Order: sequence, then structure tokens, then C-alpha cells
Amino acid sequence: MNRRDHLLQELGITQWQLRRPDVLKGAINIAVEEHIRLLVIAECTLSARDFFIQDVLRSAEIKLQDCLFLTFSQAAHLTVQHPVNYWLLSDEQGIIEQTLTFCTLQNSLWQTPDLPRLKLDRRAKQALWKQIQTSL
Repeated sequence: MNRRDHLLQELGITQWQLRRPDVLKGAINIAVEEHIRLLVIAECTLSARDFFIQDVLRSAEIKLQDCLFLTFSQAAHLTVQHPVNYWLLSDEQGIIEQTLTFCTLQNSLWQTPDLPRLKLDRRAKQALWKQIQTSL
């Protein structure tokens, strides 16, 4: 222990050391694990307990533990090392176009309106089912 640390300890000042200082510098990486098959990207965090989402996963034969739920702001920090399916839920085309640049190594790409609107829009649901059928 150096002199400065000893003096701080004597004064009762607790020192903190950051475990991940690179996060403060903006270097946030979200590593996509090998078992992940579907990345669900929406404007707000979605609940995996939502019955509609569970139905979609069941129809695509994808287990919940093989999914990763993200927001559009988190998508910029993805590190994908294997092909995955992407499901983008948004009504704003600008956000989708910006996010497409981060969707690397894609098996397929499903695009739908945000979840509340998707649940109410029969045609949007039909389009989603068609996208799922053609991609799997």
C-alpha cells in the first residue's frame, strides 16, 4: 500500500476501482452468444412473458432461451459472430434503416410495426407469419 492509499484509509475515505472503465468511454459491446438464434429489437424493452411473443417463438420453433431482446439504441453495440434471425419492431422507417447497418450475419430479417400496433393489425400479423414461413 502506498502512502496516498494509507492516508486515504486513515481518513476513512473509501476508494473505488471501476471493473469496466471502457463502458464510460462508450465502448459497450453486447456479445451475442452462440446459442442465440433470434435477436428481437424494439423501441422499448419487451417482455418475454407476452403471449403474442411466445406464440411467435413457438411458431418459429425458437426457444425463449435462444432469444435476445434489445432496444434500438443497444443494437449499435452488437457483436455477432454467427448467423442469426432479426426481428425489428418499429413504425419508424428511419430507425429501421439505421439499425439495418448493425444487422450483420443475418439468416433472415422480420420487420413489423411496434408490438401494440402489431397485435391489433391483422395484415401486419399475416405479413409476419409469411416472413417467418419463408425464412425458416
